[in-house]
Amino acid sequence: MSFPDTDTGETGASRSPDLRKTADMGGLAIAVGLFLFAVLIAWDGSSYPVRRSYAQFGPEIFPYIIASGLAMFGIATVVMGLRKSFPQREPMNWQAVSWVVAAVIAKIALLYAGAGFIIGAGALFGLAARGLGRKPLWLTFLVGVCVTTLLYVLFRHGLGLSLPNGPLEQAINTLFRR
Repeated sequence: MSFPDTDTGETGASRSPDLRKTADMGGLAIAVGLFLFAVLIAWDGSSYPVRRSYAQFGPEIFPYIIASGLAMFGIATVVMGLRKSFPQREPMNWQAVSWVVAAVIAKIALLYAGAGFIIGAGALFGLAARGLGRKPLWLTFLVGVCVTTLLYVLFRHGLGLSLPNGPLEQAINTLFRR
C-alpha cells in the first residue's frame, strides 16, 4: 500500500518512473544475455584442470578473461540501455531471418542425413548469403561448396582434424591417399 505524499498528493507508485518508458528494453535484454554467457563461460572454466609449470597461471585463465570481458560489455550495455543511447533500429526483416534459420536447419539436416561437411556447410553458406541479399541461390551455394571444400582439405589433411564425412569427403580422401 502506498501512502500519498503530503506535498503533492501523489502516491509513491505514481512518482516512480516506469522502466519500460525510461529504458531501452531490447538493450537490457541483450545485457542479460551477455551476463548469462559470462556466467556460463566462467562456470565452464572452473571445471578445467589446473596445469601450472613455472608460470603462476596457465591456459585455464582464458575463460575467466573472456567472461570478464563479456561482463564489462554487459555493464556498458546496461548503461546504454538505461540512457536510451542505442541507435535507432531498423524494422525486423522476417524474410532474411527465415533464410538464415533455414540455413541452420538445412546444415543440421544434411549432416544428420550423412551428406557430409562440404554439402552441409555449402548449404549453410548459400542460404545465409541469400538471406543477406545475395542472388542467385545456385551461385551462393556453389561458392559455399567451393570454399568449404578448401576448408575441408585444410582442416582434414593439413591439420588432421576429423570432420563429418559424406560422398564428396570420401572422394577427396581417396585423392590424398595416393
